[in-house]
Amino acid sequence: MITDMRRKRRGWRLFWWLLVIGGLGAVAGYYYLHPEALPRWAAKTELGRELQTTRVYKWQDASGAWHVSDQPPPDGTPYQQESYTHETNVLPLPPELQD
Repeated sequence: MITDMRRKRRGWRLFWWLLVIGGLGAVAGYYYLHPEALPRWAAKTELGRELQTTRVYKWQDASGAWHVSDQPPPDGTPYQQESYTHETNVLPLPPELQD
């Protein structure tokens, strides 16, 4: 009888631990997919800054036009790898607005 009660208690403890770990995983997954929803204090941490950073590749083709992409250029093309926060505009100006 005592062992049955212990077994039931152990089962409930396992259930609650799995529930807590699953909830924490769900919260972490949400903020990973929606970094803009991070609270201000979390955005100032190293992980928060990394979640709000975008890595882009910038290179110039043979005709002199600049390209910015989230994918690296073809092999053999020199490029710059840059990181920006999510609110930074990384697209180049249209030709009519450039100097």
